[in-house]
Amino acid sequence: MKPTPPVTKGQGERILGCGLLLPLVLAAAFFLELPEVNAQELNQDSLDTDYYGTDASNNLVNLASLSGATNFYSNGIYGQNTTSWVVDEFVVSTNLFPAENFTNLVSTYVPTGVMTNTGEHATWCAAILGAYAPPGYYLNTGMAPGTKLGSAPLATSTNTDGSFNISTNSFESYIYAASHGDVLSTSIGDSSDPSGIGTLSGLLDSLAVADPNTTIIAAAGNNGPTNGSVGAPASGYNSISVGALDGPTNYSVLASFSSRGPLATAWYDGTNVFYYKNGAATRPGVDLTAPGTDIVMPVAFMVGSNSISYSYYTISGTSFATPLVAGGAALLDSTAKTAFSASLTNAATQSVVVKAVLMNSADKLSGWNNGQQIASGVITTTQALDYAMGAGRMNLNTAFTQYTSSAYVTTYPGITETGFNLPVAGTGWAYGTVLKGGKNDYTITSRLFAGEEIAVTLAWLRDQTWNNTISDYVDVAQAELDLMVYQVLGGGSDQLVAQSISPVSTTQELYFQLLSTGTYMVEVSYSTNLFDLSGTYASQEYGLAWSVAGIPEPETLFLVVLGGIAMMFSRHHSKLCRWLKGTWHDNKRS
Repeated sequence: MKPTPPVTKGQGERILGCGLLLPLVLAAAFFLELPEVNAQELNQDSLDTDYYGTDASNNLVNLASLSGATNFYSNGIYGQNTTSWVVDEFVVSTNLFPAENFTNLVSTYVPTGVMTNTGEHATWCAAILGAYAPPGYYLNTGMAPGTKLGSAPLATSTNTDGSFNISTNSFESYIYAASHGDVLSTSIGDSSDPSGIGTLSGLLDSLAVADPNTTIIAAAGNNGPTNGSVGAPASGYNSISVGALDGPTNYSVLASFSSRGPLATAWYDGTNVFYYKNGAATRPGVDLTAPGTDIVMPVAFMVGSNSISYSYYTISGTSFATPLVAGGAALLDSTAKTAFSASLTNAATQSVVVKAVLMNSADKLSGWNNGQQIASGVITTTQALDYAMGAGRMNLNTAFTQYTSSAYVTTYPGITETGFNLPVAGTGWAYGTVLKGGKNDYTITSRLFAGEEIAVTLAWLRDQTWNNTISDYVDVAQAELDLMVYQVLGGGSDQLVAQSISPVSTTQELYFQLLSTGTYMVEVSYSTNLFDLSGTYASQEYGLAWSVAGIPEPETLFLVVLGGIAMMFSRHHSKLCRWLKGTWHDNKRS
């Protein structure tokens, strides 16, 4: 059976085995009044996102600009044609300043027995993710103000220490949101489950499999700087786990409270829990970071017995880094749904593609280290990501470029290509399938030069299923995919240059400087399974993203969409070897 840990009030432990109440703590921890911020400084009569952080000198820092979202805005992408759900407490769009009612909260789902009292924490998260209010108000737009916001609350009761309890009825909020949204953002924490085998982690991981076009983003938690402190549901395997960056460093250093890896890897067969190497902590636990301290937010509070006053406070926690990343995911999905062809949209909005692009485009901050070492002349990592920062700080400017430069889709309904060598551009993404014992190769057609930096990221899902009757999950299998970069020497010989071969992660990543000029190839291989409780698991879909420094950026989104994205659909490997510009081609039409 799953072990039952001692329960300590206020620490967010999950009561295992009883299936009744699960006390959880919000991942936001710090609230500091900031009276010197002038509200008029924040007033913007535009659709530009205007939630701010503050630096060491208490200067305002526009979070959208810092995160690079302005590249989307300049091309007319604000999150339109997407729905983003906040699963937390109840979102009430009127509980900040009375005049600042954001108008795009259009959906709610409340299971039986779940509370609908105002959730200030949840409302802040929704506001940062994608609030939109008419121009002229002080804080009027979030990261993706064109998205339709949904609220699916969890709390069945609250505690005096700031935590709240959830029941099995609360799970319905996650299930509904995952099946009705493009993005699901959740900023709660259960610190008792760093191995990601608890019911909450298993539920969200299972939903990621059942709803593969819904990207799930979860707060890593505020239990740092202790290693191995990421809690559920972010400690699972199929969501994007988000850490927080510190304002006084202009968001270039991890906040001291931000939870981090490494984490143990385990799986659950419905009765027993199995641990990789007796619980050795080797899994990163964090995927991305974003600003998470000193974020300016309006707060309403009582003065006397019946008078309400309003002020600006700064708030901090991985809770608020999470909706920034969720807003970034909504902008990517919005790009696909607004400007890509219908046949490309399904692939582009796969959560593994969104995750790979967001991670691959991230900035590597000072101190970033994924454990790469030279082994037998080959750059090798068995860690894949930095334990504290994951892939780095979200950079949406770079993500936009990568997402709209080139795409290679070899998997779509009814067609699965594998075992190919496909020529690709120097920056792009792919959605594919690889068979157990096989490999897929992507040869970069442009000549690469010594000194250029190459980044490659691979993401896939652990297979899990959820049983709603018993409110529990079971693991099915986890494929072990590996990521390699070869230099193509000609004459049928390729030299292995770098490899990310973590045996426990559902991501692999390489980031290094090329030592030699030449032609390079990225390889996705499927060697074995970490575990396979089905006994027949032998095919794995994945998202892949890569970029090389110095590749020219597209002029505009729409020029790229019309002329620069090539979709590679074919039943024959020879027909996959095309780079088509100026028109769309696949195996059904020309």
